[in-house]
Amino acid sequence: MNTTNVFVELVVIGFHTLIWIGVIILALFGYRNLDAEKLLTVNLALPILAMAYILGILIDRISDFFFISQDKKMRPVDKQKDLPTFLTMRYYILNKSPNIYAQLEYTRSRLRIARASVFNFALTTIAVLLFLFFQGSSLVSTQNLIIAIAITSLIGILLTLSSYQAWAALIKSYSISTTIAYTLLKDEEDKVPAKDRPEKARHPG
Repeated sequence: MNTTNVFVELVVIGFHTLIWIGVIILALFGYRNLDAEKLLTVNLALPILAMAYILGILIDRISDFFFISQDKKMRPVDKQKDLPTFLTMRYYILNKSPNIYAQLEYTRSRLRIARASVFNFALTTIAVLLFLFFQGSSLVSTQNLIIAIAITSLIGILLTLSSYQAWAALIKSYSISTTIAYTLLKDEEDKVPAKDRPEKARHPG
């Protein structure tokens, strides 16, 4: 996966992170004095982009830390003792077929976004609930506030679970595809010396 794709992936994750951070700030300090025009100026575009990128790196690493053990358990390849480590297979595929490696990395990029989304959607839900708790009474009636809290909780849970299911499916797909690609490339490489050995045996000199 090239540098541009990695950058875009981390920015996507980072912008999602900025959303729930912003909602928490509004929940704690209010929104009435917020000047949206100043916040959305062109001059702030680059700093916001840089912040999103940095946050994307942090959230990607945090989500990786929390999900790494489950990630390994969900990989079918880890149960096959006759295969090398997953990282070794990835490097082998990169060396033998950069095109196949690029296709696999596209799937890996999506699973990393899905993995971070599990974390981000959960925190976004908490952030919105905090906003409703601290600021909701000034916006809607108590009855409507209870409805808003219930709807937010339901949508948040559904989005978090959907992201988890997407991540789980992508992990399995990525693992199986990587295993197949490695096996095919290795078999193709092994065919060459297998054909040459009889010739060498007949012509030892």
